[in-house]
Amino acid sequence: MEILLSAKNISKTFQGKKVLDNINIEIKKSEVVAISGMSGAGKTTLLNILSTLDKPDNQRNSSLFIDNQDVFNLNNNDLSVLRNQMIGFVFQFHELIPELNILENVCLPAWIKNDSNAEIKAKELLEYFGLIDFLKKKPSTLSGGEKQRVAIARSLINEPKIIFADEPTGNLDSKNSKILFDLFFKLRDDYNCSVVIVTHNESNANICDRKLLIVDGEIKN
Repeated sequence: MEILLSAKNISKTFQGKKVLDNINIEIKKSEVVAISGMSGAGKTTLLNILSTLDKPDNQRNSSLFIDNQDVFNLNNNDLSVLRNQMIGFVFQFHELIPELNILENVCLPAWIKNDSNAEIKAKELLEYFGLIDFLKKKPSTLSGGEKQRVAIARSLINEPKIIFADEPTGNLDSKNSKILFDLFFKLRDDYNCSVVIVTHNESNANICDRKLLIVDGEIKN
C-alpha cells in the first residue's frame, strides 16, 4: 500500500527531558492508526509534529514527508496551504466556535480557502453525519457526541488526505466513544483518507489497522 506520511529521526525535548527519542514512522493511504501509551509518554507531542503543528528539535537531522511534500523545507505560506488542503484536525475539546452556528462552523476551513461551494459541501457532510437538522443551532445546544461529529465534519470539508485526532473520545461515555471510533473506519472507506488517532483507550486502539505504542518517547512495536 502506498505511503502517505513518512517521518524519520523525530526527537523532541521539553525542559531538558527527551519526550520523543528518534522516532521513525510511516502511515499508509487509507489506514487507521492508533498512537497509544501512558499519560506523558509523548503521544500528543508526536501527533503535533506529524500534523505540522509543532517541530522536532533538529530539523536538519529529521524529515517529514506528507504526500511526497518535504514539510520541514516548506515556507510558512506553503505550510499553511498544505495544512488547509491536505490535513484535517479533530481535538478532544471539539474547538467549535460558540458564536457561529453548526453550518458556519463546518464551512469555516472552506471559507479560508475561498471555496464558493462551502455551504453545499457542509450540508452534504452534515447530512452524512445525521446532523442536517442542526444547521442553524449553536454548539452549546448539542451533546458531546454531536459536537464531535460536527468537528469531524469540519475536518473533512476540504477533502483532506489525512485526519489527525487527539483523544477525540476523551470526553465521551463508552457508548459514544464506540460510535465515534466506528465512524473513523467509515470515513476511511467512504472518503479514502488516513486517520491517526491518539488514544489512551486500549480497546479502541486495538481495533485500529495498526497500534503504535509509545513508551518513554520510543515506539515499542
